[in-house]
Amino acid sequence: MRWRVVLALAACCSAAGAARAQDRPGQPIPFSAGPDSIARVLRGSLPMIRFSTGPMQRTFVDAAEPPRGPIAQKPFTPLDPARAYRLRRAVAAREQGRLAGSRDSLRQLLTEVPHHPLLLTELGKTLIAQSDFAGVQSLARAERSTQKDSLLLGRELALAEERLGRQTQAAQVVVEAWSQTSSESEWANQTLARLLNADSRAVREALRRALTHDPGRADLTLGLARLEWRAGDGAALRDVLGAADHSVSGPSLRFSFAEELLRGGAPRDSAAALDILGDVAADRTLNAASRLNAAQRAWDLDQTRGAAVGAAPGLAKALADLPGEQWNASFALALARSLRAGGHTQEARALLDANQNHAASGDLALERALTELRDGPPERALPALEKMATQSPEGAFDYAEGLFFAGNTDSALAQYRRIGDDPNGIAAGAALQRVYLIEDADPKSALPEVAHACYESWRGNHRAAAAIADSLYRRLPRRALWANTALMLSDERAEAGDNTLALAPLLAVADSLPDDRLAPLARQKAGDLYHQRLHDDAQAIAQYELCLTRYPRAWNAPEVRRALERLRGGPRRL
Repeated sequence: MRWRVVLALAACCSAAGAARAQDRPGQPIPFSAGPDSIARVLRGSLPMIRFSTGPMQRTFVDAAEPPRGPIAQKPFTPLDPARAYRLRRAVAAREQGRLAGSRDSLRQLLTEVPHHPLLLTELGKTLIAQSDFAGVQSLARAERSTQKDSLLLGRELALAEERLGRQTQAAQVVVEAWSQTSSESEWANQTLARLLNADSRAVREALRRALTHDPGRADLTLGLARLEWRAGDGAALRDVLGAADHSVSGPSLRFSFAEELLRGGAPRDSAAALDILGDVAADRTLNAASRLNAAQRAWDLDQTRGAAVGAAPGLAKALADLPGEQWNASFALALARSLRAGGHTQEARALLDANQNHAASGDLALERALTELRDGPPERALPALEKMATQSPEGAFDYAEGLFFAGNTDSALAQYRRIGDDPNGIAAGAALQRVYLIEDADPKSALPEVAHACYESWRGNHRAAAAIADSLYRRLPRRALWANTALMLSDERAEAGDNTLALAPLLAVADSLPDDRLAPLARQKAGDLYHQRLHDDAQAIAQYELCLTRYPRAWNAPEVRRALERLRGGPRRL
């Protein structure tokens, strides 16, 4: 297919070349398509051809060069048709490699129409194609000085200065052109990023000076921010963007730059974006909407990274001055939950108190009660939790948990049973697990100690929970309650990173109590530990296979089967 396209192109171009002798103004520009030209197209050394939608006219396009804005600051008179045609022929000659002919034609035209920007720009391109960078430099300097025009031959002079090893001067030319029109932004950003490697300080200083004269230019500000970021100057980056947010109207440039960094996907870029969003959230000179928008964007990222609990205190501090009516209720609730989970109950309580008159006061009131439960002792939170028990399934389960943590196991059991009676309830499974734990407990006298271990685990105090569970694991008779404490001990050890030690209680339950209802779960959790933490897939497969062989109808069998199939690379019959 590729050869057919090339042959068709050659045929069209040869037909155009046959009319060379009869070329007249207004007719197609001639193109020679000999074997050498076709080979150059195949190698990619010739630019692509773009056909206009008007009369049959072929022009060459350098796809790597950004779109060009105005070529001069001042308006200029269009060329008359005859000279415009001669200019098109000169362009065609340059694209075909006939550089000397193109240069001579353009110089002749310039004697007839001196200082014309179109002719000067094409002559500059031709000199660059000839690698006559000194010639471009001389031409551009003279014309730019005569016409006092910073756009004229800006791209050509910048490239010539760069090729002549004058990177600082090249950067200055780029900045001068960019300062005149934002349409040169894409080219300027690309060129300055390249020049930065040669002379970082001078390139950035040139753009800083331009921004001093025109501080309201968002494109210049973001361009300088990109350079500061590439240069690794975080302090300068913050100064540039912070100043711009108070001088440039419209959305926060810091927010825009953070989004740009996030599109890169690199960990370093993402970390910097989070810092910038945090700065916006904490900037009390900005309006509340901008600050909350930045904070919620940072929060979404932290949740994706699994770092929401660690990030919550910083965001809560940044937004501490905002009144509750300006908050989004769901955001305030999520932030308060993470503060509680991280043990920052004082900050959670302050946030909840600020939002107590919000429309979603029911959810916030429940979170306030859970914050009290987190602080302890559990008995203190029971009255508030009891009020919330009738308002939502979550409130009912949290009240049951509070009763259990406080040692009121009989009252908790009744509450758990009511929740478990609704098989479609969101907390039915967790409630039934508690029912089995309490009903199967032997001896019953150990239940308060088990409840205390569960409470410490819920609070995030995993070291205390592990200590209590370990004591129970060693003392209890090997029956149902012992199996529960064994699984709890395994979870707490895994949470602490003791993965090998976490295996022992699971295997003990699976081997010594094979008929217990928790034995299939112990096998599954052992397989998960081998696969996810210890990276021993052979042992993981062995545990999953044992689970499915011994308990083919267990409640967790479908999940174990899927895990086994993933490890094996596909379904396989046992």
